[in-house]
Amino acid sequence: MAKRYVKVGKVKLQMDDGESMQLIYGDEVDTVGNASGDSAQVTYRGRTGSLPKASIDTKAKLECYFLDVGQGDATLIVTPGRKKILVDGGKGVAAGRIGEAEQALVWKYRLDQPDTSVTIDLVVLTHADEDHIGGLVNLIMNDKIVVKKVIHSGIATYDRPKADDQLGKRKKIDGTEYLTTVHSTLSELDRTNMSQVFAAWIAVLELEGVDYESVEAGGVVDVGDPDILIEVLAPIVEQPAGADALRWLKGKSHTINGHSVVLRLTYDDVRVLLTGDVNIEGAEPLLADPALAAKLDAHILKAPHHGSHEFTPEFIDAVNPQITTISSGEIPDHGHPRANFLGIVGQRSRSDSPLLYSTALSAVFSKAESTEHQEAVDLHGDSTRADNRAKRELFMKLLPGIINVRTDGHQIHAATRVATGYWWVTFFPIEPAPRNLPPP
Repeated sequence: MAKRYVKVGKVKLQMDDGESMQLIYGDEVDTVGNASGDSAQVTYRGRTGSLPKASIDTKAKLECYFLDVGQGDATLIVTPGRKKILVDGGKGVAAGRIGEAEQALVWKYRLDQPDTSVTIDLVVLTHADEDHIGGLVNLIMNDKIVVKKVIHSGIATYDRPKADDQLGKRKKIDGTEYLTTVHSTLSELDRTNMSQVFAAWIAVLELEGVDYESVEAGGVVDVGDPDILIEVLAPIVEQPAGADALRWLKGKSHTINGHSVVLRLTYDDVRVLLTGDVNIEGAEPLLADPALAAKLDAHILKAPHHGSHEFTPEFIDAVNPQITTISSGEIPDHGHPRANFLGIVGQRSRSDSPLLYSTALSAVFSKAESTEHQEAVDLHGDSTRADNRAKRELFMKLLPGIINVRTDGHQIHAATRVATGYWWVTFFPIEPAPRNLPPP
């Protein structure tokens, strides 16, 4: 069998059993047998059928899956070299739930089937709020998922009475307050009274032997794909007294969000900006540094902090996005995405036809049907085949919430499902537009 990839916007896969489904740009198939005429025999997700030869080629695409994880964040990226990156994992452990990010991997890589597994080359924990870290704990424990490396912001969370003490120790140096409890590796971590979710996180990393280190602005992340450049724009680590520290940003939530890991991924002509929950205070030093501000420029923006009010027009101007995706949910209701964020992102787009996606809007009607499947998943709570089957069935209800953005580095395709079948609303081809706002 040989790997092939759909090179047209969408195409009908005519299956041998008489049914059909739509495949979209970048979908991977395996060719089988000898091709004849204008058709190629292929398999897709275990099913065999035929595709027009002219609809497939050998060039893999960059695939971005902005997953519907409710009120949280999770993004799966598959590079042209087939390296897999998971940015955050949604909620999970602290809420007593199996995370949707794990369910997505079970579904996409058919982990409910025998002799299947997937390797995640890089997990990015943008910050340790429960709606980003919670789902990663069970995910790493799944026997069919191998995580090679984790990068993080350097901030742990602790079980302490005062909220502002739940990130560790603070110190005022030359009139500026800093968070001094920061770590890169496990050996540097202060383990005194860690929060329940962070303690569980550290325990599974050690149990599975996962490489673990922090990153900071100015760094580059190598995932082993030479076609992809991943630059670290935040957090900005300082050394006010000869040791690493992060500026204290008004309070606990502002500090942990403001120092989210921010990454820009470049593939030829296309740039993707992944922002975690970076807020106004976290964006200020990015915008103040000309080199970092210039690197905020991106065609595809994963909106910061679920499309909340914690942004400035200057930050959106610096990005000047063409496609914006928002990960948010209705439970708990934080009012995300905010109307002013939606308005300004559309207004400050670099395109006359901007695309603005929200996971909450894409799948809100499907979630009501998923309760029985969630109960089945909760009953298992392990990585057996039966458990993985329950996870896959649950995630099938959330498929319309996935925002798919794919590119060959020169043109962009965007798509969402309109139902829990293989039918799509697509926008293609989208040419990566030049900036139409002055650079910051």
